[in-house]
Formats: sequence, C-alpha cells, structure tokens
Amino acid sequence: MLGPLPALHRLLVVGVVLVVGVCAGAWIVHFTPLEVAAPAGALIGAVAGVLAGFALVHDFSPGRHVRQRRRS
Repeated sequence: MLGPLPALHRLLVVGVVLVVGVCAGAWIVHFTPLEVAAPAGALIGAVAGVLAGFALVHDFSPGRHVRQRRRS
C-alpha cells in the first residue's frame, strides 16, 4: 500500500506498527474483564502488528513479465 520504500523505512514502519500492536493488545487485555494475562494480549497484538506491517509495506500489484529478445 505504501509503495516501494527503502529498506530502512520499511523496517521503521514495521517496527512502529509492531510496537503499537503490542501496546494495544496489552492495553485491551488489561481493561477487559476477560481472564487473560497481559502477555497473551501483547502476543496477540504483536501478531496483528506483524500482519498489519506486512500489509503496509507489501506491494500487492501484479508483477509484469518482461520478455527480452536476443539479438543474434
């Protein structure tokens, strides 16, 4: 979705999304009446963060096949 980014920017985007996902998962579990420990919520948030980060930096457009002719 974000297009072709340099490697450092992709790592920063994935890292920020991962941290936000971990914090959001722990926060949600902390404030819900469910009997789930905060590390479980952080793990769920981390998985969601990794998936969201992948979706942000992955290019889902179909690839183009280029044919080259050899000159003899």
